Amino acid sequence: MPTAAEHRASCDAFVAHIHLLCAEPGVRARLSRGRGRPVEECAPMDRYLSRRTAHRSGRRAYYTIASLIAMAGPQSHTPGVRPDNDPGPPSPENDPASLLVAPADSAPPPAAPDPAAWFARPNLGATLATAVHRAGHGPERTESLLHILTRISDDQLHRRLPAPVTRLLRDGITPDWGVLLHDLVQRPYRRDRVGLRWRDAFYLAAPEPRRT
Repeated sequence: MPTAAEHRASCDAFVAHIHLLCAEPGVRARLSRGRGRPVEECAPMDRYLSRRTAHRSGRRAYYTIASLIAMAGPQSHTPGVRPDNDPGPPSPENDPASLLVAPADSAPPPAAPDPAAWFARPNLGATLATAVHRAGHGPERTESLLHILTRISDDQLHRRLPAPVTRLLRDGITPDWGVLLHDLVQRPYRRDRVGLRWRDAFYLAAPEPRRT
């Protein structure tokens, strides 16, 4: 069973894979057809997602995120999440300029992933708060939407997410797909905890209510 850190990393890896798939317009069109639908009704997506989701809990979350990314288009990458075929920074062997630099001491082993860094990334509540500040979304209506999304069933949430996400994307605001995927996978087991994280993020970013 993967650790919490491994699961979070796998969410980013899945998002990077979907970004790569969405570079092909035909694939992107097939993936986008699954928005709002249960997995059983998403047969055109199976050829692209089954190998990565067939034995995972919360499988519908992966299909929902794939369809939302496809709906958004290939330009909507989550910052810091690199598609699988991105070579990343040049290696010394491939970068002649690096041969002019004295070799550094061997790098220390990578530190264990910091859970605080993950939870500092914007969840859905923080993204909705950004829409209020940057895109002029009405504070009261956005707050009401957030409360609805935290209370409804998982099936209703998956069906309703495409509408607010479409509006966010239209206003130039892209959710952190990896964090949203993680929360959707967790929600069937920890709905109250996920909802509290979303509400906290929204209110911590919102102006303090005026005292009457």
